Amino acid sequence: MTKKESLTSHRYRHIFLDAEGTLYVPKKGRSRWEFWANPSPEAALDFFELDVGVVETLKRLRGQVDTLCLVSRNTDTILGVLLGRLGIGHCFDNIMLNGDKGKQIGKFLSQHGFRKENALMVGDMPSLDLYPVKREGVDAILVDREYNRWAKAERIKGVFELPSWLRIADLAEEIDKKRSRNTTLDEYLSGQDADTKSLIAVPAT
Repeated sequence: MTKKESLTSHRYRHIFLDAEGTLYVPKKGRSRWEFWANPSPEAALDFFELDVGVVETLKRLRGQVDTLCLVSRNTDTILGVLLGRLGIGHCFDNIMLNGDKGKQIGKFLSQHGFRKENALMVGDMPSLDLYPVKREGVDAILVDREYNRWAKAERIKGVFELPSWLRIADLAEEIDKKRSRNTTLDEYLSGQDADTKSLIAVPAT
């Protein structure tokens, strides 16, 4: 259900989301390692819950971006049960399991003719969701958690902040484009004589 490259001006058009620790979290502040000591689909249903605002955010993102994918190191069995119970499995164009997330995202973008500069990964684990993705040349940000605050990275408080973060990224991109156009014109004019300058009309912004 992946769409063709959009003609919109959005900075990030292809969003890749981690699952555990990003979309769903342990209930009542429990440690995720408690679950992984004895994992099972049945235990997962009792152990995890959606983070704040996830359903509403995924609905908004579906109308704001071109591609929305899930990239997880979880098992197909456990992830499938959770996505079904939590009611969010239908929100994604593609679900990628296991492997290096950076390479998976890079391969996906290449296969569909999408540009890396229009892609963004959102996760909670620097070693899995941040560094491998950045090495692939794709931007990545972290959902702020106590266990990842040692890592230097762009952050949001939760996925619920992602639509606003994306709008700010669009504004920043537009400002950069305007600054680039102005700088180029200034540099051009600096090399011209007075008569030539007087013939060049600079449009109002």
